[in-house]
Amino acid sequence: MKKILLTTILLYLITGCKTDTKQQDHQEIGFDDFFVKSTDGVQIFVREFQTGAQEQISEYPLILIHGGGPGAIASFDLDVPNGSFAKDLAKKGIKVYLMNIRGWEKSTLPTYNLSDSTVVVGNYKEATQDIESVVEFIREKDKVDKVSLFGWATGGHWGGNYAAENSDKLAGFISLNSLYGTNAPWELKHFFWQGSDSTKFNKTGFFRASDKEGLVRKWTSTIPIENKQDWRDSLVMEAYRATAVSFGEDKTTMKVPGGYREESFYMSNGRKYWDASSITCPTLILRTDLDFWSRPQDLVAIEKDLTNSKRKRIKTIKGTHYVFLDRDERGRRDLIDEIVNFLKEQ
Repeated sequence: MKKILLTTILLYLITGCKTDTKQQDHQEIGFDDFFVKSTDGVQIFVREFQTGAQEQISEYPLILIHGGGPGAIASFDLDVPNGSFAKDLAKKGIKVYLMNIRGWEKSTLPTYNLSDSTVVVGNYKEATQDIESVVEFIREKDKVDKVSLFGWATGGHWGGNYAAENSDKLAGFISLNSLYGTNAPWELKHFFWQGSDSTKFNKTGFFRASDKEGLVRKWTSTIPIENKQDWRDSLVMEAYRATAVSFGEDKTTMKVPGGYREESFYMSNGRKYWDASSITCPTLILRTDLDFWSRPQDLVAIEKDLTNSKRKRIKTIKGTHYVFLDRDERGRRDLIDEIVNFLKEQ
């Protein structure tokens, strides 16, 4: 017992960050947690990872932004072997942070007037303010003039709006499986439209709630082989859904702001909440070939609009919507390689 305690203390002194024996069994990357003040009195949760290589591939930190479902810890930093996308990027020599938009996991929410049906809880303008708060926190803390953003699904929508407004603060913007404002078929559209008018969003509540099974149902159905274990480690899958619901009040249900659904519905009908022509920083737009959220037309539309980016790459890679949680050979390794190569050019 004394030996374990001494090892833990030494690791803390060496890394200067949080560590525990459970983490060290399968991870070499330590982390620190912070809360950053955003607008409306909101506190935004941020996790900083130590780099796992002797040299960083870029002088600029990378912020990971989750999608509309589970938050950043559940998505990017599962406490199981091969479950931390964030740590695997850090091992490549990238300074990585993850953050939760207000209302996700440990980040707080302001008080809303829910008697007003027009309120959009967790809207893109609020998300942009949260990203701005974290960007400024990191710029000051790390003494850098720029950072890079990675946004998954709705995180790419939020990050895209931030990039359109603040390209001067970004060394790069990366989007994975995100919708863009173009009118094209969307397989989820009928879940959200009004029965009497398919062009209008059917608002049935302000939040999204999902149990453990609902969180992985679509993931499972899009894996194109019978033995799902050959594509996705069941330990990672179970950790993903268990972590997601662990932040809920009853520990069995994930509850997150639902405004992203309304915005996604209207984006699928062609509404542009932000215009990619305003993005001037280097940009990497990725989509997996088995994705159910974004559409091939989103890549075409955003490539057409990305006329002012200093450098751009638009590519479809192999994998599911959850590619960073799949096995390496099922697209995860290719995703990491794309990100690493993009950041190396900064």
